[in-house]
Order: sequence, then structure tokens, then C-alpha cells
Amino acid sequence: MGSPYALWRDGGDASAPFVVCAMFTRGYRGKAERLAASLDAFGLAHAIFEVLQVHRSISAAGGAELDFSKPRFLRFAMERFGKPVLYVDADVIFRKSPEALAPLCASNCDFAIYNWLADVMNDAWRPEPGTPLWKFFFSVDVASDSQLMSSGAVQFWKATDAALTLLKDWEQSLVRHPRSEDDHCLDFAYNHGDRTGLNPAWLAKEYARYAFWIYADPVIDHPEFPAPITGTFESLGSARFVRERVRRVSKQQPFPREGIVDAQARQLLMPQPGGSFAPAGPLALPLFLPEA
Repeated sequence: MGSPYALWRDGGDASAPFVVCAMFTRGYRGKAERLAASLDAFGLAHAIFEVLQVHRSISAAGGAELDFSKPRFLRFAMERFGKPVLYVDADVIFRKSPEALAPLCASNCDFAIYNWLADVMNDAWRPEPGTPLWKFFFSVDVASDSQLMSSGAVQFWKATDAALTLLKDWEQSLVRHPRSEDDHCLDFAYNHGDRTGLNPAWLAKEYARYAFWIYADPVIDHPEFPAPITGTFESLGSARFVRERVRRVSKQQPFPREGIVDAQARQLLMPQPGGSFAPAGPLALPLFLPEA
């Protein structure tokens, strides 16, 4: 039986310490071409595969075949290339060379991902439709020294025993929670499993920059807003954590949450008596607005 992954495009420096891997379905061909162009711009070693479908944990339109899940694909990629793998979703764009990755390859780190719980400033903002005005959207004001709350568009893996065990646990979590999205299932596997021997690191949000982080200068960019969790998916919620290992904290705010960011004028608007807003001076941080 042949491989379910058809190599669509590869390139870059074959001697590089890691390889960037992605998979996509036919409907994402345009996004895959955009990704490939950004990888070529920095000469990054990469391999992008076309698949017939993705697993249902990635898309509500996906199927049940685990070969098209992220943990199964990651295992395949590490076996094929024999080196660390930087998995990325096909709809991301490399804006800069990911300089933080080579040190991870040279270290004992065998798994890295963005972790909301470890980020001291994670406020998400969104624009009012048709305007340059951005308002506070949500934040994750809890933290943990041992728990994971991931955004999985960008992931670094080495084929150590501990990392392969986490991949196996993640796959079992997908089976155990057949209607839940893959990030939640990874969190569940990480937080409820034995992570002895695993050496994780947490990627800065610049390495998995979603459109709602307008104050983060992207290295690896997800220029669209993530699709909302719909009724098709079943959120694992707090069940994916060991609750006594999570604590509520006051995290840093890039801009006052009660204010409005005028992205066109690059200034902060603050509420006034009567419900209006007035300019309150320049922004404390520069803006990096989403690009196509």
C-alpha cells in the first residue's frame, strides 16, 4: 500500500538542521503555494505534501482516517527525513527567517509549541467590521508551570522516545475524543500523561502569530483569524487540564482592555462619560497589522 502523503513540493538547504513540513488538501492549493514561496524566500529546507483529506480533528469536513492527523503525519515526517521537523499549517506565511529554531535543534529540546499558559501577555484583539478600530477580544488569564494550552499551527518535534510517546498519547486522545479539535486533544494528552524525559520549550507568539495579536511582529504568520469552534466540534474545556496545576493570574496588557485601538491613526481611544471615546495619546506598542 502506498503512502497517503504525496510530495508536492520540496526545496531549500538539504543540510539544514531541521525541515519544515506541511500537508494540504486540493482546496488549499493556493495557501500551500503562498507558504512555499515564503519558504523559498529564506532558503528554508521544506517538504509540502498533498493529501486527499485531513482528519476530522483538523477540519469539520475531515474524515476518521488517522493517517491524515497531525501526530501520524509528524511521525511519518521524522522517519522520512531523520531530523527535527517544524510542522506548520499550510495557511501560514514565513515573514522572517526563524532564527530561534537552530538553537532548539542544538539543545535537548524535543518539543516546542506556543503555550497560552506560559505567555505573560496574550491579549487578543479584533477589528470592528469595515473600520480601523480594534477592540479587546479575549485573553487567557491563567498560568501553569506544568500544563499546556496550545495553538498548534506551528510545532517543533524531535524523534526522542519521550516525544514519540507524546505523539502516541496525542493520537490516542484523538480516538478518545472523536469530536474534539486537535489542539485540545494535544493539551489533554500532554497534561494527563507521563511526560518523564520530555524537554519542552514554548515558542514566542511571533512564531505562531495569529491575526488577533496586532502587537506581535510576526516571524511565522497566520494572517487570517482562526475559525471559531462550531457545534461540529466538542470543546474539552477545562477537562483538558489538571485543574489544581493551573492558577489564575493578572497578565500584562499591551493596551488597556477598555480602550479602542485606532489602527489608522496609530492612537489609543479611551472611554469618556456618556459612552463616547476620545484620543488618549499614542500607543504603547507598535502595530503589526495582518497582511494577506
